[in-house]
Order: sequence, then structure tokens, then C-alpha cells
Amino acid sequence: MKTRVITRGDPEWPVHMDEIGGLPPPEQLYVRGKPIDPSRAAVAIVGTRRATVAGLDAAASIAAAVVREGWIVVSGMARGIDAAAHRAALEAGGSTVAVLGTGVDICYPPRNTALYDAIGQTGTLISEYPDGTPSARWNFPRRNRIIVGCVPAGGPVVVVEGGVKSGALITARYAIDASREVFAVPGSYRNAMAAGPNELIRSGQAALVASPDHLFEALEVQLHSRSVPSAMPAVDGLSPFQKRLLLLMDDVSTTPSRLQVESGIAWSELSPALASLEIRGLVSKRISGYEVTASGARARRCLLDAPGAESLADPLPGTGSSG
Repeated sequence: MKTRVITRGDPEWPVHMDEIGGLPPPEQLYVRGKPIDPSRAAVAIVGTRRATVAGLDAAASIAAAVVREGWIVVSGMARGIDAAAHRAALEAGGSTVAVLGTGVDICYPPRNTALYDAIGQTGTLISEYPDGTPSARWNFPRRNRIIVGCVPAGGPVVVVEGGVKSGALITARYAIDASREVFAVPGSYRNAMAAGPNELIRSGQAALVASPDHLFEALEVQLHSRSVPSAMPAVDGLSPFQKRLLLLMDDVSTTPSRLQVESGIAWSELSPALASLEIRGLVSKRISGYEVTASGARARRCLLDAPGAESLADPLPGTGSSG
């Protein structure tokens, strides 16, 4: 890939890059990949590197939905939320812009090499730093103002997970100062990475968005092609043990020991039940425990709405919490 340099007045120059509040706009941008189309609607999706399964699912769901409406997804190609948004945009056949904190000839973090190559082929890589510029801690907060500048005035910036002092919240503050519309995906109070979005919503600085439809409704977007709702997962084949475990899990990792204590399921039954839920794609195993996936969250809703849901919390005969 060859790097090109664009400056103010160039047909590719994002026309709203100079409208970023009191922040200094970049003097030039180094670009690789497809030409930037300043006339296209764009949405920035940003969030923590330490994302939960629920956060990754939310970022991917929003990204896929907006590109189906012809929008461009802008993010920072960090691991976690950023990478999930970029990947979902590409997998949905859309376009995405990655704003780097290094030169555009350098992939950072290295684990995102496949994503970097894919964006270079079908999306756009941009940076204010010349080729050869390595990663530096102070480059990334500055990079966030360019993410905001790629979104038209009044356009959406969506925060999906992040601590109250995270880079995602820095981007949100930049967006507010630059008169962009800030949205935040809420999360469990037990999830430290939901603290930032929850505070933005609580303080009235961001509108709540729990699904792509909320974003479209808030922006009064006339949808061209309504996305087909995801099929509700079948829960009839789940055993009582599996149903009980699914209802105990959330978007925060829960350890097997805690699940065993709270469920009352014997250890000999617990591991097979968790393995079956993982195979079905309803939960995901992480280093810190188990979390529900997007399919698992939908299954939980089915269980909670079903007759007799209260009985799933009744003590199980013949089981105990000793292990």
C-alpha cells in the first residue's frame, strides 16, 4: 500500500475536520486505502480495550446496522471495542475508517495485523503522523480528536464501555465540545467498564442507546433497509441446570465457584452444563469466568418471559453447594 498526503481543500479532506471545538485540527493527513468520501454519513464507535462479551456484541451490532444504511464506521483500531466495530463493518459489506496513533505504515497493536490489512484493502487508514512514526502514549489522546473530526457536525459518536478516565471518555468530551451527538451503551453497575457510559447517561451528556434502532430513532434517520431481527434462540432444549445458570450470568464475568454457590448445582453437573451452554454459543468462557453472549442475552429474555420462570430460582432437590 502506498501512503498519500491530503491537506485542507483536497477532495478527500473531511469537511468537518476544522469543526472540533477549540482543538487544533491536523495540518495534513496521511492516508492509505480507499479514498475518503466526505459526503458519506459517518458514525464513530469507541470504547475500552478491556471489553466484555456484551460490549463487543453491542459494538458489532451497531456497526453492522449503520453500514447497512450506507454509513461509514470510524474508530481507532485498538483491540476490544474499536476492533469489533471495524470487523463488523467489513463483514457486513460496509466501509470503515481507522484513525491510527502511529504512521499509517505501522500496525498497532501488532495483534490486529489481519484487521489492518483488511481495512487497507476495503476501508481507509488515516493518521496525522508521517510514515515510520512509532506508537507513543501521548499520540493516542490526540488521535481521538481526529476520530471526532471524521464525523459530520451533529453526527453520532457512540461510546461502548470504558472507565471514567478512559480514552473513550476523552473522545466523548471532545465530541461534546465539537457539537457532535454523543450516545452511550449502558451496562451493569458491576461492570467497571460500564462506569464511563453510565456516567455520561446519568449526567445527561449522552443519550442512551441499547440497540441500533435507538440510534436511528434519536437521529430521525429514514431507514433504507431495515435489518432483519436476529432469530430468537431456542430454549426448549435447555436443561433446568442450564436455564438456571443462564439466568445467573450477566455481562460481567462470573466464576464457576460463584455460579456453583448461587445455583446450588453440584460440581459434577456444573461443568457439563457450562460446556453445553458454551457450545450452543449462549455463553463465552473468559479468563475471569463466564459471560453471556448476545444470543445468550436473548435466551435469558425468553426464559424470563416464559411461564414458570420464577420456579427456576427454587431450590434444586438433591443438590448442594458443597464442592
